[in-house]
Amino acid sequence: MDTKTNPSTSLRASRIIVATVLLVGCIPLFTFALVFSDEKMDAERAFRTAIDEASAEYGRTRSLPALRRRYEAELKQAQARLPALMKDKRASRLQIAQLQHSIAQLQQRFGWQAATETPASAIQSKDIADAFRSAERMQSVLGTDPLGRSFFRRVLVASFGDVLEEDLQAGLKHSILLARVEVTRQEQRLAALEAQHETLRIEALQLTEQEERASRGLKATDEQMKNIQTTVAEVHEQVLKMQGALARIDAKIRARIERELIEKGLLTPGTIDRSAIPAAPQFAWPAYGPLSAGFLDVSYQEHFGIPHYGLDIVIGQGSPVFSAADGVVFLARDGGPSGYSYVLVGHRGGSATLYGHLSKISVTSGQDLRQGELIGLSGGAIGAHGSGPTTTGPHLHFEVIKDGTNVNPQSVLP
Repeated sequence: MDTKTNPSTSLRASRIIVATVLLVGCIPLFTFALVFSDEKMDAERAFRTAIDEASAEYGRTRSLPALRRRYEAELKQAQARLPALMKDKRASRLQIAQLQHSIAQLQQRFGWQAATETPASAIQSKDIADAFRSAERMQSVLGTDPLGRSFFRRVLVASFGDVLEEDLQAGLKHSILLARVEVTRQEQRLAALEAQHETLRIEALQLTEQEERASRGLKATDEQMKNIQTTVAEVHEQVLKMQGALARIDAKIRARIERELIEKGLLTPGTIDRSAIPAAPQFAWPAYGPLSAGFLDVSYQEHFGIPHYGLDIVIGQGSPVFSAADGVVFLARDGGPSGYSYVLVGHRGGSATLYGHLSKISVTSGQDLRQGELIGLSGGAIGAHGSGPTTTGPHLHFEVIKDGTNVNPQSVLP
């Protein structure tokens, strides 16, 4: 009986075959995807590790007092160890020279036999004769007798008389063997001394480099700390100068407020109620961001070796910075590519504010400011224009000064 293939069964079989082929073909792709995923994860981990290590190293090396202490310790260690090390190195070199001279004398006295690698049992009569000739050549340097007989041979004859030739050869052979043993021992000692000398040489080189590196580091650190102290002194000098101008600034701001109130009909000229004009400014945040260092921050003091008289507000490089209150610009200082750029603003009630690490300044000295008016753009990126020497990254340094003394900005900010 003939059987016919069911179309639906054939279709299912075809689908299974196609699915199997596709599955087999996708295996390499799945494998590649898994491998690629693992490699990607490894690369990301390596990248994060590198970033963490770089940040840790940067944080360590940017701590100037700690860095200075480290350089001092390295310099002290090198200077304490180097004299004794150089003395040992010279003594080692002298011993090497003495051994080399001793080996050369033995080889010259006994000829090539003292340096040969031939086993002792393989020394033949010809070798003995060669040794005799070598010894005689050595003695001939000292001079020969009129009869042409070497001193060496005459001593042998006088000493041993009728001794058998083979006994004489045996004795000489024994002397040659002893000389070879002595040369081998001295060569081994020479190799050990040369290895020791090389170790001392490398250590001396490393300590010399350490001494030079530490000396350079101390000099650079001292220069950087001096630069920081100079910058701080200059800013402090400007703050002191500003105190004499704050009364004038206060009067100017009050007069402006009075005019505005009169224009609005809120005050009558000649009958101004002074109590209607606030004597102290109401401060607002000049920028918004997390704080990386607070007022008199201990870690900042450890990091740069100077007190921190403000807040460090973390914002991106080039972010807008606004005036914290109505005021008058006392100083707009552009520090240039490597200096410290900042703006000092005087306010009412003997108050002032400072905005530091600016990458761009948008105001000029003597300019009237309203609260929230643009002062400039933030900076702080290391090595960027206006960042100055006391920075670890983009941020705004903000200070509040009252009657010539810095106060915690957070005590007057909303």
